[in-house]
Amino acid sequence: MVYRQPDYNRRFHCLGGDCPDTCCRDWEIVVDGETRKDYQTAPAGLRERLADSLVPDEEGEMCFRLREDGFCVLLTPEGLCAIQRDWGEEHLCAHCVAYPRFTEEYGCLTETALAVSCPEAARLLLEADRFGLEEREDGGDELPFDGIDPELLEGLEVTRAAALELLRQENVPLWRRLAGVLDLADWGQDYVDFGLYDQLAGCAPQPLEAAEPASLRDLAIRLMEACAALEPLREAWPELLRRRREQLAGMDEAAYRQAGDRFERACPDWERHLTNLACYLIFRHWHKTVNDDLLYGRAALAGAGCILLYHLSLLEWLELGALGPEREIALWCAFSREVEHMEENLACLTEGFYDGQTWDFLSAFGAHSAD
Repeated sequence: MVYRQPDYNRRFHCLGGDCPDTCCRDWEIVVDGETRKDYQTAPAGLRERLADSLVPDEEGEMCFRLREDGFCVLLTPEGLCAIQRDWGEEHLCAHCVAYPRFTEEYGCLTETALAVSCPEAARLLLEADRFGLEEREDGGDELPFDGIDPELLEGLEVTRAAALELLRQENVPLWRRLAGVLDLADWGQDYVDFGLYDQLAGCAPQPLEAAEPASLRDLAIRLMEACAALEPLREAWPELLRRRREQLAGMDEAAYRQAGDRFERACPDWERHLTNLACYLIFRHWHKTVNDDLLYGRAALAGAGCILLYHLSLLEWLELGALGPEREIALWCAFSREVEHMEENLACLTEGFYDGQTWDFLSAFGAHSAD
């Protein structure tokens, strides 16, 4: 068994009441049967409060009740869970203990990522010099789970490593690196579509020819429209997207390019930040192709996330005259909450991006395949 995670995972710790946001809101947290039995042994007072806090969801699963403002009924004024504060962290349910860690298991491979919906996880990713991975092996020779083709998983391993290496080429502009990743995924998608999994590992980054770029501004406007139309977790997200879309649409191309030049000079770390974000999205989502065969759509998600957050950051900077790390982190968290944590939204975008003609990221990045 191989265990793999980003190298900054080891530095993560929950900020508790000092967190600028809280994970104790909006989510429907399912509480397993073992944990509910444990709750029956809680101290008096808390035991009754716990019993009152559990309600069935639409599927009949028992979840923590949310207040009208979306916060969990067990959240205390100090920003802590009452279970954690009054009884001990060891009594938290499995979902609450794990977050923001999300683990994907493939039988022979286990990978853990820190979701950037968490402000502290987003900060660690934002501030990393570069996105790096660490892994260990336990000496076992496990096979992939039933239903996962070993050659497909091996091909995804090879192509994802190539994609991450492309993104680390700091001497190449970010948008051109993302074009290379998309072209690699497009090539690999052909093998996935025809079930030629044994050939997927043979994919390698190809030279890209320069093309007259379409405007990233136009694609950003479309992305804001598409994301604003999805089911929101928090209403502030589509409201922000609609407002920023109007601002962007109101700029002509000359004003847009001038604003971009000024923003990039004022925020020289923008490219490193978005490179880390792209690497995170590729790491977390690339291998999920084993579930739906949408390799290209998952690669395009990384490009779309970078375009969207670049423009949200740009417009924030234009409006306020500055872009502090706290606000940049808040934008990343919102994107992750509304896209990565909403399964229907993630599926809608991934399936939509699979259509490379409707969503022509390569042209927007100013490149096309040399073949």
